[in-house]
Amino acid sequence: MKMTIQLILAFLTMSVGVSGDCNAGHGKTSCITEDLLQMFLKVNRQSDITQGPKKRIAFLAFVKNHPVLSNNVIKFEDVETNIGNHYNPTTGFFTAPINGLYVLSCMIMAYGNTEIAYQWRKNDAVFSSGYTDKTHSGSQSQTFVFELKKGDRVYIKHRTSTSQKIYGGRYSYYNGYLLQ
Repeated sequence: MKMTIQLILAFLTMSVGVSGDCNAGHGKTSCITEDLLQMFLKVNRQSDITQGPKKRIAFLAFVKNHPVLSNNVIKFEDVETNIGNHYNPTTGFFTAPINGLYVLSCMIMAYGNTEIAYQWRKNDAVFSSGYTDKTHSGSQSQTFVFELKKGDRVYIKHRTSTSQKIYGGRYSYYNGYLLQ
């Protein structure tokens, strides 16, 4: 139907001339072409709607309480948003449901005058490292764009055997969404 309207619009734009003032904008030759143009734009908008919603994937989760970390996966168990349920608060893993570009972020805050060393992991391989200073409630945030394949897992892991305490209560979080 879109192609038919485009052909009709092109034909009428070239061959029809109507006299009078119908408030047609610059570059439009008549009220008929203005009406057809508006109809064409409406059909385009409706076809975008009828094609169905784009796959929405997004999550936001916070650390609960103030857990002590010791070389383990950081679990963000207070889930605020989990569209598609691809973040697992029990394991701390985000699993990509489809191939695509994903934006993933975290903010890690140390509890009190401690420090926290952590790593981003993609399928168990180190992707990047992070560190909070040993200052009162030192924090660090990071954001990355990952190209993930269906089934890839991304998580954040504490990276030392020294016990370190993380600030929970919505100060430390992990979030992400499908970019495209």
